Amino acid sequence: MRKSILAVATLAIVSAGAQAAGFYLKEQSVVGQGRAFAGSAAGTDGASAAYFNPAGIVGLERQVEVGVHYIEPDVTVSQNADQTSLLAGSNTSVEPYSGKPVPNAQLVLPIDDTSAVGLSVGAPFGFSNDYGDSSFTRADNIKVDLSVIELSASYARALSERTNLSAGLVYQSLNVEQVVAASSTAGIQATQKADGTGLAAVFGITHKVSPQTQVGFSYRTKSDVDLTGTIATPASTTPITTVFKLPDIAAFGIAHEISDTTRIYGDATWYGWSTYDKTVAIHATAGVEVSSATNNYKNTISYAFGAEHDYSNGLTVRAGVHFDPTPTNDTDRSTTTPDSDRTWLSFGASKRIGNALTLDGALTHILADDGKINKANTLSGNPVLNVGADVKASTNILSLGLRYKF
Repeated sequence: MRKSILAVATLAIVSAGAQAAGFYLKEQSVVGQGRAFAGSAAGTDGASAAYFNPAGIVGLERQVEVGVHYIEPDVTVSQNADQTSLLAGSNTSVEPYSGKPVPNAQLVLPIDDTSAVGLSVGAPFGFSNDYGDSSFTRADNIKVDLSVIELSASYARALSERTNLSAGLVYQSLNVEQVVAASSTAGIQATQKADGTGLAAVFGITHKVSPQTQVGFSYRTKSDVDLTGTIATPASTTPITTVFKLPDIAAFGIAHEISDTTRIYGDATWYGWSTYDKTVAIHATAGVEVSSATNNYKNTISYAFGAEHDYSNGLTVRAGVHFDPTPTNDTDRSTTTPDSDRTWLSFGASKRIGNALTLDGALTHILADDGKINKANTLSGNPVLNVGADVKASTNILSLGLRYKF
């Protein structure tokens, strides 16, 4: 039983959620959210450039930006014909998600006219769901909660009047907890808890192609977060170690002024999700492999396009669309990540109040393609159990924030 429990639980560490591509939460700027993050890598969004491309903070006044994004998924996971009869009679249609806030904050501290330091804090990876103890999914997942808190610090410097460079470090703290069925007997469950820390590096460049056009490129390295924890069943507690591999991300952005009051934006972002090929759990004391899980995530590229317009009363409005493919596939997709391709539709506005304060807001509706799950699982003393499900999903996001110069 130990090996089968570890196999399911290890998979959940790796695939514990999805909001943007995979389980990446791109909601780290209310301004960017209003354009569906089109052009964010160009570094023209003020303090939030400290997250998306710190090269853009050179020349900014000292300022702070804070925001919160309330994510409200509308997801129904329903048993389909691929479900075997082993767990028949359990809840066959579940809405496993509830609303969650995602906060962000950035601080820009200029050193002089040609250099600056940017600080950023946020939760760019994470997810949670709860199917309930009687769900038909319980061999694959009952509930899971994953969060990654990041603190980053970057230094940016102008190389010339047109070009800026930046580099920084990211400290990551990861916590995960998941419950799965340990047996077909009702109420026999395995609970996994694990946590750890990791480091990543970030690099960025911005370049003024012309007085009207700025481009930017940013890259964050992948990181290996070493986790320690336990898997507990009614019969035993097993200490484990494993590695959670967060992907590298490369983004290109462009911002172009059509006039003094109107701008257009574009963005292409590459995600190195293929790092989630396979994960292995190691017995913490014996040092031997006790389980492995195949995930077969694929690399993806998302695209975004947007625009914004300034009015004379200090009001700016913006809108954008974002095409965001899933890294999962129909064979290996799990109920922990009932993920699919999605399209973002965003609208936002900012209102300047005096010379120091700006209020920001944004609304996003995410349309997700219908998804399918056919996940094979093994419970102790039973044959392979296929958890088969159809997934219908959409998501609404309300974002509020402020920017303050001091």
